Amino acid sequence: MPRTSNLRFAASLALIGALGPSAIDMYLASLPEMARDFGTGYTQVQLTLTVFLMAMGAGQLLFGPLVDALGRRRPLLAGLLVFSLASLAAAAAGSLEALLMARLIQGLASALTLVVIMSMVRDVADGARAAQIFALLMTIEGLAPILAPAVGGLVDAAYGWRAIMLVLAGLGLLTLVNSLLTLGETLPLDARMRLAPGTVWRTYARIASDGAFLRPALALSAVFFFLFAYIAGSAYVYQQHFGLSSAHFGLLFGGCGVAILLGAALSGRWVTRHGVARVAWWGAVCMGAGALLMVVAGLTGGGLPVLLGGVVLALFGLGICEATLMALAMSSQQRDVGSTAALLGALQLVISSSATPLAGHLATLGPLAWAWLLAAAALGIVGLTRAALTQTISASSCSVNPE
Repeated sequence: MPRTSNLRFAASLALIGALGPSAIDMYLASLPEMARDFGTGYTQVQLTLTVFLMAMGAGQLLFGPLVDALGRRRPLLAGLLVFSLASLAAAAAGSLEALLMARLIQGLASALTLVVIMSMVRDVADGARAAQIFALLMTIEGLAPILAPAVGGLVDAAYGWRAIMLVLAGLGLLTLVNSLLTLGETLPLDARMRLAPGTVWRTYARIASDGAFLRPALALSAVFFFLFAYIAGSAYVYQQHFGLSSAHFGLLFGGCGVAILLGAALSGRWVTRHGVARVAWWGAVCMGAGALLMVVAGLTGGGLPVLLGGVVLALFGLGICEATLMALAMSSQQRDVGSTAALLGALQLVISSSATPLAGHLATLGPLAWAWLLAAAALGIVGLTRAALTQTISASSCSVNPE
């Protein structure tokens, strides 16, 4: 696939992939306001994030076989339409229970679109080339955690949290129109699988029992646990402990997100020279070092600047790990690509969804308690990534590079 074609394809998929992160990041600064609006606590309102993540994770198990049987394009368009309608319902929710239901549906729609875009990449590329496309996709998609919090903070300050849900509905419709115009079907009819419940679970069992898939999948799940622990605790720590306004929080959160974008962009360049496995290891080490620096900031009273230094280093490593570990896991299977994407997504999001209530509680205890959670997750990432590289780093690099 030529570079220009890579860019056009990745840009269209990144617009879709940005919906999920936007639905998470855009309203983070509004969580304290939402708690006041519904007359409940911060922890209860955080369930809107937990429900969304669990639906986006578990829903992928339902939709993986579906996109292997029906193709990619029609399920994608259906998912984008449902996402937009659920966002409208969230904006109109009159109670926390109604908002939770809308977020559940929103998460399921995001699950379907995520399965499709990962499958589309694997349909057209493998090995180092797939890692390059994933990195390019995540570089473009990385604009979401940079722009979404800033946009959300400004929209919230001017119009309130319900307007943020209307913005998400508009983004969903825009993405639907773009997908109609630019994305074709990538799974030929003769490559589609028959949809049968018994076969579905046997397929999942076969993929899960393959160590070449499971080891990088668990490492990637730990990466997402770290990410959502950071997301869930950052609003409280930055706003309540360090006294930032919702608008300033959005700008700071988004600014730190540049590190993810930079990590993803550089990993796409490095994998062709150093191999996917070696670059994945570099990312894990950066995450571990960054998280430990956050703990040092808490222990020494280094304040917000030192804490942010650790955050930036860890998020830089996270950008590297996302693209490389995803490529390693997806390239482990030559068939049932939709089911592989679904199982990978389900593992990473179901596991990481447990981070949000835990991080939300620890954040209320102070920055140090939150930093210890992130450090424990980062050290787990280092160990799991090392386990995923079953041979030496050099040998692993050769095994995933088709050349």
